[in-house]
Amino acid sequence: MVHARVDGLLTQFNSFFGAAGGGTHMKILFVANEVPYPPDNGVRIPIYHAMRLMYRAGHHVALAVLTAEADEVEARFKSLTEKFRTRRSFVERIPRRHSLEMQLTAILGKRLLYVERYRSDSFRRRLMDCIGEFCPDVIHFDLIPMAQYQDVTPVGVGTVASINDSYALTLENALRAGYFKGFEYLYKKWQYHSTRQYEKTVYAKFQRVHVMSEIDKAYLLQLNDNLSVSVIPNGAEDSLFDIPPSNHQQLDIIFVATLTGTHLKGLQRFLSLSWPIIRRHHPKIRLFVVGKIGPDARRVQEEYRTVPEVTFTGYVPHLSDVYRMCGIAIAPVDQNCGLVNKVIEAMAAGLVVVGFEKTFAGIPHGKPGVHFIQTADYESMGHDIAKLIENQARCQDLKLAGRELARRYYSWSSRGESYHQMYTTAAAEAAQPLLTSTR
Repeated sequence: MVHARVDGLLTQFNSFFGAAGGGTHMKILFVANEVPYPPDNGVRIPIYHAMRLMYRAGHHVALAVLTAEADEVEARFKSLTEKFRTRRSFVERIPRRHSLEMQLTAILGKRLLYVERYRSDSFRRRLMDCIGEFCPDVIHFDLIPMAQYQDVTPVGVGTVASINDSYALTLENALRAGYFKGFEYLYKKWQYHSTRQYEKTVYAKFQRVHVMSEIDKAYLLQLNDNLSVSVIPNGAEDSLFDIPPSNHQQLDIIFVATLTGTHLKGLQRFLSLSWPIIRRHHPKIRLFVVGKIGPDARRVQEEYRTVPEVTFTGYVPHLSDVYRMCGIAIAPVDQNCGLVNKVIEAMAAGLVVVGFEKTFAGIPHGKPGVHFIQTADYESMGHDIAKLIENQARCQDLKLAGRELARRYYSWSSRGESYHQMYTTAAAEAAQPLLTSTR
């Protein structure tokens, strides 16, 4: 057993140093809570492209998924693993548990509820077996619920916590925006303080923490200045840049998001405060709401069913198809954490994006009034969009400038080297103590 472990470590060292020198490539294991295919939401997009870029660079990738999804899980998993020729991959569903039992267990175990939900002894055992068979150089733990499995990592294997954005900062933004009332406010306030402590301590166990913006990095370093944080923003699909300029004369409005949580609350505020102003000036303008419609979103859909200018399209597999129909994209979510994927995608597709100051905080190269419209509040958003519709020349200038910004700084093809460097550094730092001890 000892000899097998030594042989495994030697294999990892040889694999890593070969990769660093341009020879043998790395082995990267991705641990996720959703099957990252198709890449059509904020959870799947980053990990899918990380896998794609590393596979394209010649590295070997494997995937372990513990998920609560119900939509064609096995079929999507098979499509992805065949696409990237993954080795030793598996998918498992989270255990069925009564909500009250899960809440009680979380409280007694002093664990966050969304972390407890993804706690599985069965998955832990299978993950350990997968690691033993695949012998990765580095393991990518995707999002905050999967960080709890870092402790199965063998000595000498690098670890990356790819969390997109700080969840504590997300909650801080939502609390400040007044999205919660009554008991929900008290619960979110408690969750906020617990999450800050979690991010301060748990992320310190990883060689690298991956976030989407410098703002998230600065926030995490305030919690713990010993964290090693890498900033790699999301990119935009190449197909969005291919939308012909002739379609850029459209002026209808589009909102694309996962229709839950703060995104849905932002949409509701837009519909009640911004939309009436726009309609008063431009009654023929239409609003397309794109995203999977769950129970909460269905109630909003029912409320506007008699308004023909507001269309809930549901889930759309190819965003380029709906972006072609519109000219203005709204991002009515007042948060400065992370990078709003749909902002970059809309810019790439040649639409004018309208949002708040915090909406664009993760886009340091962008300038208000040049690449996008930055507005003060929901009522101002309505007035600013109404003025924009009246000035097609300015609208066109914003579309062209925003698209060029997205092409220059946020295409996925430019992200490969950054991901490679992050994984390489994590593997090197993990291997260094073992190399030192053998000298």
